[in-house]
Amino acid sequence: MKPFLRSIFLTSAAVSTLLGAFSSLVLAGPEPRSYELLPQGTSAPHLFAENVISTPDDEEGGVFSPDGREFYFAKLNPTTTFPKLGLLCVARWLNGKWATPEALPFSGQYLDFPPRFSPDGRTMYFASSRPAPGTSARVLRIWKVEKTANGWGEPSVLPAPVNAPQDRWNWGASVTQDGTLYFTSDREEQGRPKIYRSRLLSGVYQQPEKVEAAVNSEFNDFDPFVNADETLLFFVAAGDDPAEGHHREGVVYTGGFPYARGDIYVSRNVNGHWTAAQHLEHGVNTFADEGYPALTPDGRHLIFSSARSMFQVPVAHRLTMEELERNLHGLQNGGGNIYTIPVKALFGKDSQKERRP
Repeated sequence: MKPFLRSIFLTSAAVSTLLGAFSSLVLAGPEPRSYELLPQGTSAPHLFAENVISTPDDEEGGVFSPDGREFYFAKLNPTTTFPKLGLLCVARWLNGKWATPEALPFSGQYLDFPPRFSPDGRTMYFASSRPAPGTSARVLRIWKVEKTANGWGEPSVLPAPVNAPQDRWNWGASVTQDGTLYFTSDREEQGRPKIYRSRLLSGVYQQPEKVEAAVNSEFNDFDPFVNADETLLFFVAAGDDPAEGHHREGVVYTGGFPYARGDIYVSRNVNGHWTAAQHLEHGVNTFADEGYPALTPDGRHLIFSSARSMFQVPVAHRLTMEELERNLHGLQNGGGNIYTIPVKALFGKDSQKERRP
């Protein structure tokens, strides 16, 4: 082949290759974030990341990083003593699947409760039984840790008036776009956990105020999750004496002798006020313990924990030893697992706010 023909041929081939690659990119579009791949067309809870994140162990909570490449949650040891060991973990989205979770470098010695992120994903908030500087009181306190170029820094305890008084428990922090902190505290005299809100002004947390009665009740209300624009508030409520009929309206009590365990509720912010809390349906709440509600970064899915299993009493039929062993060592054995459900299944497709970070 003559040199100039070879040049034209090679140039044409190169252009064709480039056009083909460009067409493939256009057709494929950007790689979806991991949370965009969660089941959309279902109206029932879906077990998340089976046998990788949700396992026969006890997993609680769960939040995605804004880019969807990481999922953070807690793994608890199986014991009835307190405090438990709560290990903060991260699983990474690699090659279209979740890799084996790893422990966060600052966790693994105390009871660390599941984390929540600031809307930009740069600050992690979590509760821990670890000792705080200057005090010997062993209580749950709210801590934060900043994202760095090399991972995560060292946790620091939030100052008063959030973590106050020093002998009271504070946990379950969730943050809005403007830095307002929603959290749980038992700081009142009767010691019942309630949901509080502390505004952030000029970098200083203001005196916490108890959220209105539409959210807080005469029972135990805790583990709030507020979205970035402060329009939706999910939380957990549990009664004190359900055997006497003392429990929050809507709570599910089946599966044997009733006991005070958590159900998930939601409230909307309308004209600056929270509406009467709504008990979530569609299989979110069961006779088991549900908790740690959160939203995916795009607001399309609710993430929550549940200890549901087949072991309600009496069970549907008499179990054989084979069935018992299979269920005791299976995913739904009564330990915590993580579930997701589309928000549109809870509220209807017209009510959700879609946003992409």
